Amino acid sequence: MLPGADTAVAELEPAQVAAKIPPGPEQDLLWFIAHYAPELEGWERDIFLAVREESFYFQPVFACQIMNEGWACYWHARLLCEADFLSQQDYVDAIKTHSDVVRPHASGSQVSLAPNPYHLGFCMWEKIIEEHGIEYAFEVRKHDDDFSFIRNHLTAELAGELGLFRYIAGKDGTVRVVETEIEELHEAILASKYNFGAPIVTADRVDVDGKLHLVHDYKNDGRGLDLRRTEKVLDYVQSVWRRPVELDTIDASGASRTLMAASSS
Repeated sequence: MLPGADTAVAELEPAQVAAKIPPGPEQDLLWFIAHYAPELEGWERDIFLAVREESFYFQPVFACQIMNEGWACYWHARLLCEADFLSQQDYVDAIKTHSDVVRPHASGSQVSLAPNPYHLGFCMWEKIIEEHGIEYAFEVRKHDDDFSFIRNHLTAELAGELGLFRYIAGKDGTVRVVETEIEELHEAILASKYNFGAPIVTADRVDVDGKLHLVHDYKNDGRGLDLRRTEKVLDYVQSVWRRPVELDTIDASGASRTLMAASSS
């Protein structure tokens, strides 16, 4: 008998004794499929694990995009200003390229509703170095990622100079400014960077027949899914899982939906 239990283990059904797979919600789907997909060949599992390993390279790149792009633009501009050996035409060509990269808004009559990371990072580094010096900037570069960089160094004053705001876009194409408070602006800029821009989807359980249940953590994700794209992704997952696959999520209106891979239905 188990301590405090009323039923002997031998009397339990096999499904009750077997450990739940996975033991808890598993967000690392590449790892989970590589280890638990029922019919993958060994070489297929190796490919999944190799792709997973390679993806780790891109995590710090994505986590520091605004910092890195802005840092490169700052030094490009500074070196151009100090490169007195350039011909006038070479300087004009180079500075035009620089200006195209760091322009704050979309070209022509378009309106920019998302910050250009090159422009935002460039302006922030300029302000940091102007106010605190280059050695301080080196320390920021050493210790920060985009989350701490934005929260610690994008001030209300600089946000005002750059014309940053949070908005709501209507279905009729109208845009309404709803927030200029600096903390809200920080979170609006960083929203697309949570979970590296991907929806939070976990493997919740595997049934006895091998059916895989996925769950979209929309409460923490703060958004619904594009259902057409999601159905295509489920088809890809089912093609390697080789058992039925379904996903619990919400649609754009917030209504609960359970989606299944086409070959599972």
